Amino acid sequence: TVPLCRGICEPVMELDVCPVGSDGDRTPRDGVPRACGRLSLEEPESGEGPREVVLEVLGVGRGRRSRWFWLDRQHSRRRRVFWVDHRGNVADCWDRELLRTARKAAVWVEEQALLAALEQGLSRLSSCDELQPPRLTVGMCVATKNRLWQLRRALPLNLIHGWPHRDWAKIHVVDFGSTDGTLDFLLQRCRAAIDCGLLHVYSTQELPHWHASIAKNTAHLCSKEEILVNLDSDNLTGPDFPVDVARQFAEFGYTVVQYEDGEGTCGRIACHARDFHFLRGYDEDCYPMGAQDVDLVQRLRLLPNAQFRKVRGSMFSQAIHNAQELKVSCCDPGYGGLRWGRMDTLNRHVFGLRRDKGQLLRNMDRKEIGVFVECVGGLPSY
Repeated sequence: TVPLCRGICEPVMELDVCPVGSDGDRTPRDGVPRACGRLSLEEPESGEGPREVVLEVLGVGRGRRSRWFWLDRQHSRRRRVFWVDHRGNVADCWDRELLRTARKAAVWVEEQALLAALEQGLSRLSSCDELQPPRLTVGMCVATKNRLWQLRRALPLNLIHGWPHRDWAKIHVVDFGSTDGTLDFLLQRCRAAIDCGLLHVYSTQELPHWHASIAKNTAHLCSKEEILVNLDSDNLTGPDFPVDVARQFAEFGYTVVQYEDGEGTCGRIACHARDFHFLRGYDEDCYPMGAQDVDLVQRLRLLPNAQFRKVRGSMFSQAIHNAQELKVSCCDPGYGGLRWGRMDTLNRHVFGLRRDKGQLLRNMDRKEIGVFVECVGGLPSY
């Protein structure tokens, strides 16, 4: 917020609300309007008590009217402010935690020689542009267990980049009993994204040890969007990633797209939800890590009329480095301490035999794939 000039001795009665990413002196960037809203004080109708803080959201574009909201004093705090409409219903929430967290994440990501593109994301927000929604909805599915050190660097940036598309693109995160504070991070630092409907958070204790196929199936089942995208905890989406995903399917006619370019991005797979469910997802009859992504892609490519594309060399194919020993750190010790490389080799062999036999559909001996989850942040979509 930037105070209007009211004189040095006169108390400030009105504040302009500037878009995120605009300069502090209200200088427009690339045609950004000087203010998108205005704060003011008004006397209570009873004439007694403190003055009401009123937020006017200015109408942008032809024929759009301004809207008014009132500060919810009872529930607002220093770092989290609620606004209610004339009926007393919560209409908006200002939360500084997500932006602070995203800025810290961007610094760390850039130090790893990766592209955070935070300023580009904030510029997209400050432009107030409303892109024409695509014909397809996109669900980005994240399964995680004790990967907070990666998630707190990747997810806040992904949320900033996904914010302009929150009406039709969602991020679903399932926490599988993490003990490193993952759930608290999601519910506290990312609350603004939950409140706006972009982020949906789920929790489960039904999978004591990590199993990639079961976990990813669970996360995919939480999404009801038409296109499903697997995102690992270390994946960086980049600006307008869901727009590119939707275009690959709606405009170019692809049925499976893999955003792979280097370490950690093999699992960035996008496909039609109907195809994923027809194949019954990732093969759960396997070792807990290795080759499950390659197998799913191969089965999707073997479907009738399949059109495959691998996207390389773009900001949509980035991931935070992950040591191989960490990939199996949460797996069941009953597997005898097998390393990731050995699991990957064994799974590739078994999956290949099943494909050679024409077994594209998997998990046929199971009534349901994945495990039961509880929605703990946002509206459940299942």
